[in-house]
Amino acid sequence: MEESMETKQEPMPSLIGLISSPALQFERMKKQPAIALPMFAVFFLSVVSAILYISKIYPDSYFGMIIFLWEFLKTGIFLFVAALILWLIATIGGGKTNFVTMFSLASFVGFVKIIGDLINNAVFRFANVKEGTSFTSLHDVFSVGEPYKSIWGVFDIFTLWALVLAAVGLQKAGGASKRASWIAVTVLFILKFLFAWFFGLFAALFEGIF
Repeated sequence: MEESMETKQEPMPSLIGLISSPALQFERMKKQPAIALPMFAVFFLSVVSAILYISKIYPDSYFGMIIFLWEFLKTGIFLFVAALILWLIATIGGGKTNFVTMFSLASFVGFVKIIGDLINNAVFRFANVKEGTSFTSLHDVFSVGEPYKSIWGVFDIFTLWALVLAAVGLQKAGGASKRASWIAVTVLFILKFLFAWFFGLFAALFEGIF
């Protein structure tokens, strides 16, 4: 009797599956992390998003090219730093994982976040709206000044979605405890909230001076 040498390959996590079954994708990620496709998707969408913005603000300008290159570099830095933070959170939270798996998680979470940026820049490019208008958050829902406008901007549907996915991913792919995962994500949200508040104060001061 011949023994089959074939081994069943674990299915790869799917970006589309984030919509219907995110927990399943993160369970697959723990066994078989996907790197190339989600990273390419994030870089590609960030490039398209940057082009939409630049083509309206800085058409045929060298300054626009600098912004484009910065956005490309910023995406790479974001993925690396986000993966490092997720790896640290998972490790502190009792999980047994590695940087590659957390880089995959960062790419999946970044994919969701960049979709929101793409939507905002697409509407800005083709609609008659002012620069900085947000269509996925509460930034422009209320008629308030800074720093409150920036604070409301933190409540963005894609940002909140990405944070929830990060919490679930830390548990399913990173092996961190549920408590540690949600505490970490809450802390990240609070830091983002404080950053928006300080940015809003600076914007209000800048408007007052000029």
